[in-house]
Amino acid sequence: MAIANNDKIPQQTSIVENQNLFSLEAQIISQTPGRVRLRVIPAHRQQQKIVPLVNALKARLEIYRVKNNIPTGSITVLHGRELLSSQDMLTVLQDLGVNLVEIAQESGRSTSNSSSAAAVIKTASDLNQRVKTATDDAIDLRFLFPLSLGVLAARQLIVKGWQLEFIPWYVLAWYAFDSFLKLNSTTNAVESKN
Repeated sequence: MAIANNDKIPQQTSIVENQNLFSLEAQIISQTPGRVRLRVIPAHRQQQKIVPLVNALKARLEIYRVKNNIPTGSITVLHGRELLSSQDMLTVLQDLGVNLVEIAQESGRSTSNSSSAAAVIKTASDLNQRVKTATDDAIDLRFLFPLSLGVLAARQLIVKGWQLEFIPWYVLAWYAFDSFLKLNSTTNAVESKN
């Protein structure tokens, strides 16, 4: 019996040693409900550090899929948002030894917008607020922009036909669909944080 207990002690020690392999620094590149994308800083982009972390994440039941690219340091984690909130997912990563660093701290790039970009964003926000007020919050620019692209796509289809060789209407249709999803998914992510 004493021998069996001694056999268990090295196994527990190796688990602790494996957790030390996860000790790496990463930046959160994007985060939406059910998805977190990290970029491991260049000094930690080593297979012996990233692969055990990816395997530990894959072993968790609430995580559906983990994609990684060791040369770029990219790790994408898809998890059940009904099982883990975004904050819970960050806690799981930190418990596994991932030190989350700020993007500006690592890259040295400024994350603030230029003055012209800020002016465009402010103008669009003001216009969006006016449209919402005028329609009693029934519609806003996040709905009108994809709708107008969709109407243009339908018009192109009716007037000029399929024209697959010129790539006309379906490009507009794709952008209508894509912009609708992107504009409304970022709103839901912001609203869920509040």
